[in-house]
Amino acid sequence: MQNRKAILKAGAFAGFMGAAAFVVYAVFSSSSSTAAIGLIFIPFYGFLGAGICWALVYSAFAWYDLRSGNASWRSGHVLFAWMFSVSLLLAGLGLFMQQSAHSIAKNPASTADALEQVSQRWIPWGRREIDTALAQHPSAPQELLGRLADSGDDAVVQQVGANPNTPLVILEKIAAGPLTYGRVAGLAGNRNISRAIIEKLLAAANHDVNVADPVRLSLYKTYVLAALAANAALPQDLFDRLAAIDAPVHFLVLAIVNAPRANCEQLSRLLSSGPSLENASLYHTVVRKLREKACPEEDSSER
Repeated sequence: MQNRKAILKAGAFAGFMGAAAFVVYAVFSSSSSTAAIGLIFIPFYGFLGAGICWALVYSAFAWYDLRSGNASWRSGHVLFAWMFSVSLLLAGLGLFMQQSAHSIAKNPASTADALEQVSQRWIPWGRREIDTALAQHPSAPQELLGRLADSGDDAVVQQVGANPNTPLVILEKIAAGPLTYGRVAGLAGNRNISRAIIEKLLAAANHDVNVADPVRLSLYKTYVLAALAANAALPQDLFDRLAAIDAPVHFLVLAIVNAPRANCEQLSRLLSSGPSLENASLYHTVVRKLREKACPEEDSSER
């Protein structure tokens, strides 16, 4: 009995450490800007992993006892093992269904018909990952992109907006909805957007929902306006308006500075902006760009 308790504790500990390692790996291998938030879930997933591994070891002991004649089908730990095993089997089946659909959605060689079929499948969980992959796919049919744009999931809508094969009518539909950074960041980087869409995205920085929340406004500038600044489809006059924005954030300054169309006056203004003065690396990047463009030396005096 003592040995079993020690093995159960070891199994729970292994489960906790395994789940924690998985979360850390997922965070540091993710390209998402908010992936680091996942670290706060280490205790939750750790205890979940500990519980699953404890139940797995406990069930193994129960099946051993049943096989050796030390327990009957009516005993509590055998019934627990039976229910846990069935649950584990169903979870495995659900995972197989999700991974099968995801592999098709991620495969660049998948046809439009195959993608349409995947979109119609019932998936027990992980639907967002599949829809995101479908929204990114170069062969996604227009009807499917249109449905995904109406999904209500900002992460999925963002990828539809970023897809270079998304028709203008769907891009305009996205621009007609809520202009939040998590929803339209992909749209801002799409080279097929119209001038009207660009003007909407620029104007949204002054909407009450952004102005009232400094954090939301900063994120909008970071992900939407910075993407616009790097977008070759941005007309020069709108680029000039963007370059003159008040209180630019770090990544917006960086995007404007790296844009070939930025002129000496704009670079000089950004040299004295808050992000440049607060970050030596960004400051010297602006100085280097000033020198590359042979701007007047007095405009690029270093700190």
